[in-house]
Amino acid sequence: MQDGSQDRSPGPVQSERSFIRKVARAAVAFAISCLLFFVVLSLWNLAVIRWQRAHVPIFGQIYVVNGRQMHISCSGAGKFTVIIEAGAGADSLSWQGIQNHLNSFTRVCTYDRAGHGWSQPRSGRQDAEEIAHELHALLGQAGVHAPLVLMGHSAGGLFVREYAREFPSEIAGVVLIDSSSPQQIDELPGWREGYEADKLAMPRQHFWEAVRVWSGWERLTGNCHNEPSPELKYLATLYDAKMCRPEYVGGEDAEFPYFEDICKQAGRLTSFGNIPLVVISKDPGKFRQGMTADDLAELPIWDHEQELLKSLSPLSWRVTAKGSGHGVHHDRPEIVVHETEKLIGYLQGTTAPAFGSTMVE
Repeated sequence: MQDGSQDRSPGPVQSERSFIRKVARAAVAFAISCLLFFVVLSLWNLAVIRWQRAHVPIFGQIYVVNGRQMHISCSGAGKFTVIIEAGAGADSLSWQGIQNHLNSFTRVCTYDRAGHGWSQPRSGRQDAEEIAHELHALLGQAGVHAPLVLMGHSAGGLFVREYAREFPSEIAGVVLIDSSSPQQIDELPGWREGYEADKLAMPRQHFWEAVRVWSGWERLTGNCHNEPSPELKYLATLYDAKMCRPEYVGGEDAEFPYFEDICKQAGRLTSFGNIPLVVISKDPGKFRQGMTADDLAELPIWDHEQELLKSLSPLSWRVTAKGSGHGVHHDRPEIVVHETEKLIGYLQGTTAPAFGSTMVE
């Protein structure tokens, strides 16, 4: 005899729906946990940055130029002031070794271009004209007046040329350290192709860099550390304090898209006039092992471009720093200091250098 009761055990459809709901709840919980994890990471990164700003003092001063903070550091004394233009992506920190030697016999200033070091990033074009005008405004606010000796390394040499074109009456001398040439994009093997490819890839690279930095992932994975060159080990905490700042992502590369324009602008200056110019170049025989075919083919062309820089002044001479790579100021800082001292000595009336010469030291 049946009791008439119904079988209330869940059927296949109900079991499937129950499983889907459980999976959905687990997925939502996982997503929320991931979101909270990265929120905590991001807040941790911002907290470390805030602590560094409070406890890692920078040298020099901050001024507001065109609504943005710019950093400059001056030391030493003398009639002439050396203004150092760092290379692409570099800032004032990498020149402290040189500054600490130069300031024993002259005044010297290092500074940070927009988006570098402790100068705030800015939007808009960052070509040679803009950089020259910003530097001029910064020097005015900092009370740095002519006569100036401009020192430019790598791409910094292009900015020096544009500044001298815009403000020629301020310039007393020029030091070009393995300076870029306005013609290098098309003269150096593979450079045009590499430049165009890098320019296309850069927005995507900066996007993912921003994701990693803003999320705090870079700090979690130990990538918020920047190793200084050996002579600047004492500045390690300052180097680290520049890392993983969300607002600075891409700032050091902001000039790169305009590099061709920078070359054209710098190329408009064909002479510094009758002011002393010293060209300091890397050793073309250094680091040949492991070079690509393009790198090897580039060496004699780069060396020729360095020699041509002497034509920018009838009062020029050139020194190849034996054993140095592109970073001559790190590999052979004594050469940079010695040749700059010779230039300033000549400006002060001492013995003239061997104008027109090219030598290896």
